Amino acid sequence: MSRCIIIAPLYAGEDAEWLRRGEDDFLICADGGYDAAVRCGMKPDLTVGDFDSMPFAHVQEGAALRLPAYKDDTDMVVCLKEGRRRGYRSFRMAGCLGGRLDHTIANLQCLYDCALRGEEAWMTDGRNRVTVLCPGHYTLPYRPGCKLSLLAFTEKAEGVCLRGAEWELENAALTSRYPLGTSNEITSSAAELSFTAGAVTVIYAKDDTFVTMSQNPTEIAPST
Repeated sequence: MSRCIIIAPLYAGEDAEWLRRGEDDFLICADGGYDAAVRCGMKPDLTVGDFDSMPFAHVQEGAALRLPAYKDDTDMVVCLKEGRRRGYRSFRMAGCLGGRLDHTIANLQCLYDCALRGEEAWMTDGRNRVTVLCPGHYTLPYRPGCKLSLLAFTEKAEGVCLRGAEWELENAALTSRYPLGTSNEITSSAAELSFTAGAVTVIYAKDDTFVTMSQNPTEIAPST
């Protein structure tokens, strides 16, 4: 599947292989993400932003879409819209976690919006990979050195079943007020997740002692 890769200003070269563009992929930079991408040897196709984190004149590679400083959409929202406008439904985003907490939360909300649209969307900061899922059946591949956390994104996620993990769940409820699904471990080649209502945040997080994230490009796949 071709992907839209989005690079935001905090990107510092992490997860480079996972973000490596394929022949049919499209690379969008969010504002100062252009400088970050170029420093890491990436060639943007499009740069989007109001250019409050980088001078507009820096853009020398690819097209640029200059946004007004006063707007409702964040730069990330516009990047996703531009990707969709070009027909992409799979997104990988980097440089958008950490930093300002409001932007991090806003970007996680973007993941939920992608899930509601039936899109595949992931964010990474090199130590964590995160997505949000809507009800369904999913295969969660094992990644060496990573903990698996399942947290309710909505007020409640219901009918949660998890197999192939150290702590399994059977028709459980995850709520937004109690982090029951934090820091689990996959015990086989993959775990199986299903749930019937709500939305779940899925996080692969590296321990402090683990240095490199698995570069396995296989993502969470809906089970047939």
